[in-house]
Amino acid sequence: MNGFGSALLTNLTSLPSHLKRGLHPVADPETGALPHRMRRNFFFHLHPLQVAERTLRPTVTFGLGIMTLTLFCVLALSGVLLMVYYVPTTREAYASAQDVQFAVTFGSFVRALHRWAAHAMVLAAFLHLLRVTFCGAYFRRELNWTIGLHLFLFTLGLAFTGYLLPWDQRSFWAVSVSANLMDHIPWVGDLLKRFLLGGREVGQAALVRFYALHVAVLPGLMLGLAILHLWRIRKDGGLARDPKTLENLSTLPAWPHLVAREATLVVVVLTLLCLLSTLVLAPLGGAPDIHNPSNPEKTPWYFLWLQEMVSYSAPVGGFVFPGALLFGLLLLPFLEREEEGVGRWFGAPGKRVAVGVSAVVSLLFFLLFEWIFLRQGVANWLAFKQPMVRDLLNPATGMLILAVVHFVAAGFLVRSTRTAFLAAGAVLLVAVIGFSLVGWCRGPLWVFFWPWEDWSLAS
Repeated sequence: MNGFGSALLTNLTSLPSHLKRGLHPVADPETGALPHRMRRNFFFHLHPLQVAERTLRPTVTFGLGIMTLTLFCVLALSGVLLMVYYVPTTREAYASAQDVQFAVTFGSFVRALHRWAAHAMVLAAFLHLLRVTFCGAYFRRELNWTIGLHLFLFTLGLAFTGYLLPWDQRSFWAVSVSANLMDHIPWVGDLLKRFLLGGREVGQAALVRFYALHVAVLPGLMLGLAILHLWRIRKDGGLARDPKTLENLSTLPAWPHLVAREATLVVVVLTLLCLLSTLVLAPLGGAPDIHNPSNPEKTPWYFLWLQEMVSYSAPVGGFVFPGALLFGLLLLPFLEREEEGVGRWFGAPGKRVAVGVSAVVSLLFFLLFEWIFLRQGVANWLAFKQPMVRDLLNPATGMLILAVVHFVAAGFLVRSTRTAFLAAGAVLLVAVIGFSLVGWCRGPLWVFFWPWEDWSLAS
């Protein structure tokens, strides 16, 4: 007992030093080796032991991956808190949302935190996808690229399913319009719509399905894929870079250089998000009126580009354009195998001009297409023509054709497959952003209004 008591007293006395040494990745006291400590700590085990010095620059990734993961964690935590009070029925959903907003202590803050984190996650995931694409970081990472693309699609699904849950006038009609876009998908569109809504219209079945997808199915799938995504980054050797630079690669220990930067970014994101949620409350409209639609009826902002294109041509906007975009992204790492310029924005320095020229030219053509189409009488004139004529003579089709032209021209002129894909990608990116902005400017009866014009004049 004396030996036991002495040993126990010694261990208790040295507990602070043992905690510090056991939980912090300092050098091992016996060998002095940092890798040994890194391997014993789970959170630091997610990182490689050494990282390339170049990848620590903020402009390489802008921390978009860590930012997206942080926002997902915020959504999970705030979502669990909201579930305590939310009732997923058409009779009580709106009332429970009102209780959270106006009656529950800190309810308005948590609801705002959840809403703004959802919007920020969609934006961060979109920018992360653009970063990987325009840096060629998919090179020899076909599996992880596919996983990441599915994560982005699930992010859109998570935001879309959550949009309906407040069950107010805005969310009801936004989801109704978004679901109607599926009608333009040939063969499987109606089946997908019925599966998602549990029928033809948004009602109790749709609310329950959206709730189940939002709180269980999609978060579970995303959590599993996110773990696999992070693991594949480790297995693939960290951030993508040109294979020719591996021999002269300058490295630094992950602790503290990488870990400290990530921790700082997490703190900054959380601080800004809490500040925004304190100052700007999440909107909550009136109770839904299923017989009196909003005017204009708009989808959530991340689907506005689709709604705008469908207003030009249902087949092109609802199927051809998004289908070509998604199919191209899926096949990108399998069709583009160029090593030069991997991990650098817009490829090799000598080939970046072509991408910039494509972006500028596509912007000019987009403005030209929109000016022609929005001229008084042009849309009405096309409405009396054959449907095929309207499907061809519209800005969405024009931007698709322009993307193909830039793909071929950049490929032959620069002699680079990566530059060809990036040039076409720049055109499509201008189209998505441009159509979103035009859709945002739509007013009653889907008439175009400048932001400073008053919609009430046309009501």
